[in-house]
Amino acid sequence: MKRTLYTLYIQSLVLLLAALALSSCIRDDLSQCGLNIRFSYTYNMYEAEAFSQEADWVNLYVFDSHDRLVMQERHEGVRGNEDFQIRIPLIDAGEYTLTAVAGSSDDEKADFLIPEMATGDPKSKLTFQAPASGSDVMDKKLNSLLIGTYEANLDGLLQTVTISMMKCTHTIRVILMPLQGGAAIDPEDYEISIEDKCGILACDASPLGENRIVYMPYFQEGSSASNSSVTGASPDDGSRSFQNTRAEISSAVIAELSTSRLMYDFEPRLKIRDVASGRELMDINLTWYLSLSEIEEHRAEWSDQEYLDRQDEYALTFFFNNGLWFQNRIIVNGWVISMTDVEL
Repeated sequence: MKRTLYTLYIQSLVLLLAALALSSCIRDDLSQCGLNIRFSYTYNMYEAEAFSQEADWVNLYVFDSHDRLVMQERHEGVRGNEDFQIRIPLIDAGEYTLTAVAGSSDDEKADFLIPEMATGDPKSKLTFQAPASGSDVMDKKLNSLLIGTYEANLDGLLQTVTISMMKCTHTIRVILMPLQGGAAIDPEDYEISIEDKCGILACDASPLGENRIVYMPYFQEGSSASNSSVTGASPDDGSRSFQNTRAEISSAVIAELSTSRLMYDFEPRLKIRDVASGRELMDINLTWYLSLSEIEEHRAEWSDQEYLDRQDEYALTFFFNNGLWFQNRIIVNGWVISMTDVEL
């Protein structure tokens, strides 16, 4: 009986000390309670920490176990601060979902549309939409967007967690070049677009159903060089056989497009159209095409989707001659893709 009473006494004493510690934490020493939140962006091609190089600001949303918003904060001054973190001094014990959204803040670029959130709002309300016009067309350069979530089980005492971020914006650079040296190419002759179905992202960066969007270039112009070092080829007899010549390729069309997250299974289409005739010169599955540039070392450890999420910039070079696109000479990010010639 004495042992039972002694055991109960010890248990009660432990509970009392814990309660006093929490009370002291809340009333006197806030350094012993709360939550420190760090942010990391290593989900890139180099697997290197780059959060403070990519973000100017960060929004933090805290949802309870019922997926209702209980707290939100916005912080500026992230860029260049490698020790950036958010401190929440008081938060009750329990299970929470921490959602972080960060990005750049260049006034000359467009921002994703993010709804205003209020305490009690459901997590499903938090979405990120590319700023397309009423015709679902977006021709703006986007500020970068990074999204991350963390499932936290908090005990009321001081904890430190790290939210891993993923970049959800891409830059696609398209270069059109004539195969034949000396030929000229005019940027006004071509309409370049990307048709996708991933216009809206959920708070975990997954696509929110299928939402059509058409990305158009925010930049498109011609480029010429009088002293180009690239030599082209010319037909020797009017046929499709070519021989090397000293004629220089000195004309190109360059276009750049911004996109939201690219989903491999959604099969967005890269299209090139001849403006004068309305003829579609190219229509390819863009994500499959981009995945061809993934080198074998990465292919062994990353899925096609992971490669697309890690790589945020692509440069595609297309060579052509009189409507014949030489796909055996298409270059993606410096890698030559060997394919069969296709006449479109």
